Amino acid sequence: MCELLAMGFGSVEFGSVLPDAVPALAATLLNRPASAGTAVGVGLSLPAESPAAVLGDAWLAGLNGLWANVDYLSFNLSARANRRFLHSEQLARLASACLAVAFRRDCLQADSGRYLPLALKLPLGEVGEPLPTAAFVAAAAGFDQLTLVLPEVPEGTQRLAELARRLGAGPALVAVGGIRSAAAIASARQAGAAGVQVHRLFVEQGAACLATLALSTS
Repeated sequence: MCELLAMGFGSVEFGSVLPDAVPALAATLLNRPASAGTAVGVGLSLPAESPAAVLGDAWLAGLNGLWANVDYLSFNLSARANRRFLHSEQLARLASACLAVAFRRDCLQADSGRYLPLALKLPLGEVGEPLPTAAFVAAAAGFDQLTLVLPEVPEGTQRLAELARRLGAGPALVAVGGIRSAAAIASARQAGAAGVQVHRLFVEQGAACLATLALSTS
């Protein structure tokens, strides 16, 4: 963990983490090294076999277990097992879960003085589809960030720009998917992203990906 936090990323996110793994991870993060300039986050997910009815309780358990040991908490709806909560018949359940964790976060802040940003990770959807309703549900509940999986087409950032316009001064938008160059970062930022996440490029190149992403596009 020390090496990872020292690589120079703005944030490092561990996940996706299933409910049963939260206590062990919380214990590990309790003694994590200082990470000046690097925020540490955790992405929470549900296994495919979990019934939809446990969503809110699982998110609350994750928040209660991790809030003191992370710099932000992300709830992952981009994993295949969790995309079911993006369907229209599950939106009321999703809205209830978002409101519950945001309210619990605010209660913890009132007791401790510590504010924990909340993020929702979800696919942005394909070009031509309606923008994901879940993004507006999370924004209305008081989430601080939307981590958006871009469609793997050149027009993907156009959807990002459209969502940014619709949300206005809402949650910060973070783009993920296809971020493999400085040009890709610039395109996402121009479309309204406050930042980007890197997955596959880091797996392929490790810390060397930072040099790849920092190359001038001029």
